[in-house]
Amino acid sequence: MQTIRWRGMALPILCLAIAACGSKDAPAKSDPNAPAVVKVAPPLLASDTEKKVKQPVVSDMDARNTLARHYALLGTTLAMMDAKTVMQEYAASAEFTTSNGSFVGTDAIAKEMDRLTTGRTIKDFSRTSRTFQIVDSTVVDSGSYAIVSSRPSGGETTERGEYAATWKIQAPPLEWVMLKDHLYPPATVKKPKSPKSPK
Repeated sequence: MQTIRWRGMALPILCLAIAACGSKDAPAKSDPNAPAVVKVAPPLLASDTEKKVKQPVVSDMDARNTLARHYALLGTTLAMMDAKTVMQEYAASAEFTTSNGSFVGTDAIAKEMDRLTTGRTIKDFSRTSRTFQIVDSTVVDSGSYAIVSSRPSGGETTERGEYAATWKIQAPPLEWVMLKDHLYPPATVKKPKSPKSPK
């Protein structure tokens, strides 16, 4: 009789043991006094959200002085018809724009430079920088230019206009080359037609 009683109690005891083992892994919800575990996100710093700005590779003053030297060299070599030195100022895929159109690559730029000097002798080609901006290793510059030339027939002429140039500062020794060079000659103002007299 006692053996039958133990067999009848074996099943409830086994169920209680399984429930006890399972309750160890389950979260303790029965105790209202147990401290709540709250995950807090790490604090957000201002440095985490602000945009990283690349510092220019040259200072403002160094950029102005370097541009002045390059423009002086460009003007002198153009006046001397030294095309090889002129082309060293431009990148291999540079774009040169004049009133004749846009020319890409040093070969096309050299031909356009030659056309600009056809029929006249360049005595001076100067540029005066007015505004420029340095972004990392790129310098965007604009201002005015003046080309003083003489013709075989005699007399000097001065062409004035505006320019916009984009320079790229390459790796050390910080070689500067032009990526874009746009010359905007003064617009020709057409004379208004005389009004027709009424019949």
